Amino acid sequence: MRILWTFGLAMFLFACDQAAEPAAEVVVDTTTDAELVDMSKAYQTAYINNDYDGCTVYMTDAFTTTVFNSNGSPLVDQTEEQITLERTWAFDEFVMANHRLERSGDGGTVVITFDTEGSLSFEDGPQNIPYSTRASQVWVNTADGWKIMHSHWSPKAEAQGIPGEE
Repeated sequence: MRILWTFGLAMFLFACDQAAEPAAEVVVDTTTDAELVDMSKAYQTAYINNDYDGCTVYMTDAFTTTVFNSNGSPLVDQTEEQITLERTWAFDEFVMANHRLERSGDGGTVVITFDTEGSLSFEDGPQNIPYSTRASQVWVNTADGWKIMHSHWSPKAEAQGIPGEE
């Protein structure tokens, strides 16, 4: 009986010891919708200004960031070469508005949709060409914070997106 009692006590103490171990820390994302919109705007502003360093704040080596541009070109990987590519045109104005966010059920992914309005001009060509697009961005919550995975741009009716390749 003493052996059975000792065994029972040992099992009880073992169970108590296991329960005393700290539980894994649960990280709760507290990023607000407004903060995500600010990140979206900051990334896009860096992108249209060919600011690779500004873009990489919102990119990760864990996956490739891609874009479908508003000129209908094939899918593009967001590389330093692609982001810093010299253009023969520039935005005169680029305004983002009407941001809407949809979070996935587990909170690890956000889709941000918005509109843009503005104009662009060519170095040696037409000036103040109306620019108007719809955009969507997919953001993923990583160990290093929210990072952009993909964006898709399409021109609105009666307007155009970015110029096509020459």
